Amino acid sequence: MELLKLILKLILTPFLSVSILFFAESSLFLYPLIFSIILSLSNYKLFRFDLPIGVILGVVYSYIAFFVGYFGYGFFYKIIEIIGITNDIKIGEWFYTDLAFCIAVFIIAPYLTMYLQKLLFKNTKTRLTYWIISITTLVFVLISFIHSEQDVKNFFNIINLWQLIILFGLQLTINQKAITEKIKSVNKKPAYNNV
Repeated sequence: MELLKLILKLILTPFLSVSILFFAESSLFLYPLIFSIILSLSNYKLFRFDLPIGVILGVVYSYIAFFVGYFGYGFFYKIIEIIGITNDIKIGEWFYTDLAFCIAVFIIAPYLTMYLQKLLFKNTKTRLTYWIISITTLVFVLISFIHSEQDVKNFFNIINLWQLIILFGLQLTINQKAITEKIKSVNKKPAYNNV
């Protein structure tokens, strides 16, 4: 039963956040708030701090990462423009706007979000945490190669997909101790002879 609760917590939390955003059709600036509240409430027992302080820090960290990605896009766009890459020059299928978007939104913002949020929770200072963060960031880079705004419709727009992947990665990071304990307990169960 505990294993089922853990699995549901890992999977349903990201989908709950994305569903709320989809049905509320909220402003882009509410995304970090909903993200951090859902993450905090689903993992409140694992906070390093008291619940109100943890939730407030979670909201602050979410907005920091959001605005770094939001303004980082314009910043990297200008840097790439200054370097001399223009609209006529493509990197594969990417224009320099896509490259700036990839750097700001798919590399820096996810890494910063996961790094800051993991600071709020117990048992996240492991080698596995850094692997999860690295793989999540790599997934975003791969998505950026196939992402086309024309192909993305309503529910699976890129911001919702971003939240879904990051929340799942954070759920794995935050709950890694419980996951490894469950895996070890399943492996230690004696094998029964069915003669």
